[in-house]
Amino acid sequence: MAFAEEAFAAFRRGETDAVEWLSRAELGRAKAAGDAAGEVDALCMLARVAVRGGDLAGCRELAVTALEVARRGGDSALERGPVHVLAAVARMRGDLTEARALFGRSIELRQEAGPVDLVVWEQLNLGYVELESGDVGRARELFEGVRRYARDHSVGDLVPYGVLASAVLAERDGDTAGAVRLLAEADRALRERGQVLDPDDAEVREALRARLVATLGEEGFEAEFAREG
Repeated sequence: MAFAEEAFAAFRRGETDAVEWLSRAELGRAKAAGDAAGEVDALCMLARVAVRGGDLAGCRELAVTALEVARRGGDSALERGPVHVLAAVARMRGDLTEARALFGRSIELRQEAGPVDLVVWEQLNLGYVELESGDVGRARELFEGVRRYARDHSVGDLVPYGVLASAVLAERDGDTAGAVRLLAEADRALRERGQVLDPDDAEVREALRARLVATLGEEGFEAEFAREG
């Protein structure tokens, strides 16, 4: 299994220590071999490790370094990972203007280099930016497209993320019961796949849960969630 595939799989399972070990080994190998693509991939995975540990500044620094390596390599496809990470950091910091621009650039790069799955993942991220910016209609359009794609193309890893986005929209629409049901469905899909949410989506989940608890009360939420889960 190639480094990027193995590291991403471990990251999705929540095996952060393993990801860090794999990434540092790959970074050393890539630097010694003059392999710009390998170096970029390793730096981006280390950036993800940093953000999962709550170190946004460290994550951004690693992503900037990865982007510099990618640009020196002269292949715009190498910029996909660093630009994505920088966009995610901007969103988590609340800089929605920068996040929108960076996610837009990331989508362009992914459309050029493929595969389509990567474009759809980024459309999901852009949907949250639009939602947080107040454009609920655009967010809904993006989220519904993600769910359709995940269903029609059997992209299993994407399914829990699409369901979580639908839960967020349901709560925004005032459908508290629907939001709890969808949140439970998203959690169930994660368990079935042995996945852990990416850090930015984990923040979305916890914020949604907090709003639902505020509406239903702790006991009311837990009772409803248990029935749905």
